[in-house]
Amino acid sequence: MDKTADNSAIEQTITGNLTEDSKASSSDRPKVLVVDDDPVVRRIVLELLNNRYTVILASTGVQLPDLLQRHRPNLVILDVMLPWVNGFELCRIIKTHDQGQEIPVLFLTSCKEKEDLLTGREVGAAGYLTKPFYAKDLYREVERLLAA
Repeated sequence: MDKTADNSAIEQTITGNLTEDSKASSSDRPKVLVVDDDPVVRRIVLELLNNRYTVILASTGVQLPDLLQRHRPNLVILDVMLPWVNGFELCRIIKTHDQGQEIPVLFLTSCKEKEDLLTGREVGAAGYLTKPFYAKDLYREVERLLAA
């Protein structure tokens, strides 16, 4: 795949699934919106979650309001360090919109300082994982937040 095209893509919607489970209606599956500027992280999260969820990928938060309205995700996974608008500010935006107040936000970031974790809580995040992360931890957090 052309890395330049992958890096320049603002949004990539995954509607199918890589397994036989894809025959189930995509509307039956919870939707997870992942916003991360690193194409490798987006690809890893996609491959980990795509078997059970409809995954919507974005490389920046610029289109977040449109993506929230168009896809109505059940969970948003945000990086903190994003171009133009950081993840903390995006979380604040999500939590101030009527349709976003009920959507859990999980930070998946390399920001490991205690202040970052506290800021994540202040802006309304329901979970916080640091990179590098274990697949089992991502699965556990996604399941916990979607069950809440």
